[in-house]
Amino acid sequence: MKRTGRPGGAKPALRAYLLVSLVTAVFLSCAGCVSVLTQAGGEGVEGGAGNATALRVVLVRQDVDWGLSRGCTWETSFQVYNAGSTEVRNVQLHVELVNADTGAVRDAKDIYVGTIGPGKERTATIELDGECLDQYTVRAIPIANNP
Repeated sequence: MKRTGRPGGAKPALRAYLLVSLVTAVFLSCAGCVSVLTQAGGEGVEGGAGNATALRVVLVRQDVDWGLSRGCTWETSFQVYNAGSTEVRNVQLHVELVNADTGAVRDAKDIYVGTIGPGKERTATIELDGECLDQYTVRAIPIANNP
């Protein structure tokens, strides 16, 4: 007696194995997403013509996330500190995600920080988009637009 059934009964198992292997390979190839950002820039910036303001920026925290729709994203938090003796108004933070190998800017955004009094600090958080397989440096530049 001949057995009848679906031809190629082993094919669904092979397809499932190939799918699992492909998904695993995709997640392993995104290992660059968990790379640690380092900060460039953020040195003191004079806030105007001799008004004795000096803004400093420090990378405080970073979180890396990966998603199918957006790829790798970096959420970074910076501390902006006014080391000067006068209030600085209209402070903005220009943040760039820079490819560590090529020096090319992958993503750049500006965030309004507000007014920072002498000896005071403000925290700014921003999200940047990058490629999962690349290594990055983050550059943060404070800009003071005192009226």
